[in-house]
Amino acid sequence: MENSDQIINENSKDLSAVQRIVKIYSDPAAAFESIRKNPTWLIPVLLTILLAITMILSTSDLQVEAQKEAILSSERMTEEQKDMILEGMEDSGPLKTQVLPAGMAVIGTFIYFAIAAAIFMMIGNLIMGGNTTYKQNFALFAWGSLIGIAEIIVKVPLMLSKGTYKVYTSLALLMDESESGTVLFQVFDAVDLFAIWKIVVFSIGFSVIYQISRKKGYMAIVPLYLIIVAISIGFKQMFSGFF
Repeated sequence: MENSDQIINENSKDLSAVQRIVKIYSDPAAAFESIRKNPTWLIPVLLTILLAITMILSTSDLQVEAQKEAILSSERMTEEQKDMILEGMEDSGPLKTQVLPAGMAVIGTFIYFAIAAAIFMMIGNLIMGGNTTYKQNFALFAWGSLIGIAEIIVKVPLMLSKGTYKVYTSLALLMDESESGTVLFQVFDAVDLFAIWKIVVFSIGFSVIYQISRKKGYMAIVPLYLIIVAISIGFKQMFSGFF
């Protein structure tokens, strides 16, 4: 007997790229059913790169100021080391602050998506006993990542209006910015509106691509996110004081 939560819709038609983009936000199950049958990925990757470059170019000054602030507040650098680094940053032109970061965004996006797809495939095929292709998992992650577009649309204007790179859409809003180096602040920051949205979309996508119940989709994605958060907080605590 088929699980009542199982997402299978063999008779659904393929969707155009524009329809997929719309349905990733409005009806993720329908979007991923189309993606499962025809796992294209170029358009979401290009959109992600375009938005990343736009964000880098529009907030480069804020990023430089945030780096300077981190260096000045570092407890593990001497004043001489701080002055040397800051002097080097003053000599940085558009090549270092915009062109190189934009280039890294292109390379980084492909690497990030490739690793994420491999992790999805390992969880789905090896741990959960599924049977999908790497291309399907890459497409799953690429299209699901389009939720990041909404995040950028919301956060970049906030950054520019507040004049700071540090804006939050998470429970971190309940705490003071001065506590940003604490574990509690970082845990609260992990409970983010857009992070939760991505978890929901990826879980739905996982259930559709692997043709499993929605519950199992969440069982695959939620622990993965918690592991990533734990590793991220661990690194932040380990290197706190450097930057």
